[in-house]
Amino acid sequence: MMKLVFAADHSQHLLEQGVKRVGSAPDADIVLRGEGILPQHGELHVTANGVMLKVMRDAPTTVNQRPVDGLISLRPDDVIGFGPISASIVAMETTPAGARPAVPMIDDVGTTTVRAALPKYALRAQNGRMLGRTFPLTGATVIGRAAECQLRVEDSSLSRKHAKLIPTNEGVVVEDLGSTNGSFVNGTRVQRSVARAGDEIGFDTLRFKLFELGQEGMSTSESASAGKSPAPWIWIVAAVVLIAVVLVVLL
Repeated sequence: MMKLVFAADHSQHLLEQGVKRVGSAPDADIVLRGEGILPQHGELHVTANGVMLKVMRDAPTTVNQRPVDGLISLRPDDVIGFGPISASIVAMETTPAGARPAVPMIDDVGTTTVRAALPKYALRAQNGRMLGRTFPLTGATVIGRAAECQLRVEDSSLSRKHAKLIPTNEGVVVEDLGSTNGSFVNGTRVQRSVARAGDEIGFDTLRFKLFELGQEGMSTSESASAGKSPAPWIWIVAAVVLIAVVLVVLL
C-alpha cells in the first residue's frame, strides 16, 4: 500500500486501487489549487501491481524533476510535480514486527527513474465501427462516452462511464460502473468478474476479444502447448512405419 504525501498545504492521500483524478476541478479525487493546475491535470492508476501516472495533454508535470507525458510507472520515493505543487509516493510500512526488511534496489547514480509502463493485455474490437482496432490496457481503464474515459467510445448504447478494466497477474478485472445496458464476459452479464486471455468482453452490443500481447497469434490450446515436445504416440507410430518399410525392402 502507498500514499501520496504533499510538500505543504495539502493533505496526504491513501492510494487505494482504482483511478484517482488529480486537478483543480471540484469533483476531482485529489483537488489541487495553484497556478498552472488544470481542472483535469492527471490521473493516478492504482493496481495490485503498483501506481502509474497518466499525464493529461498540456498539463505541466514532472517526475523526479524531469518533464513527463503519457503514462509513467511510479515507485516509492518518486517525486511528482503537478505544476508548482510537489508530492511524493510513499510506501506504507507492511513489514511484520521482528521481520528483517528487504534490501532495497538502488539505481545507478545519475540515472533517471522515469519508467515507461509496458502493457500485458490488449482488447481487439470484434464488431462496430472500431472492428479490428487494438487497444492496449496500460493500466486501470474506464470505458465509456465521457471525455475523461481512458477508452472513449462514441456509441449511444454505452453509458458515460460504462465499465472499468483493471489488468492483474491473473487476468483483467471487468467492473461494471452501473451502466444501463450492462457489461458481459463470454456472453454473461457481470457486475465484477475476471476475464482471461481469449475471453470475450462486451459492453451492451459492442464486443472485444481480450488477448495477451505477444500471444495474439495463437489460440488458447496452441498457447498452452507452445514449447512442448510431440506426444509419445507420434514416436511409436513413426517407429512402426520405419520397421514396416525396412521389412518390405528386405523381402
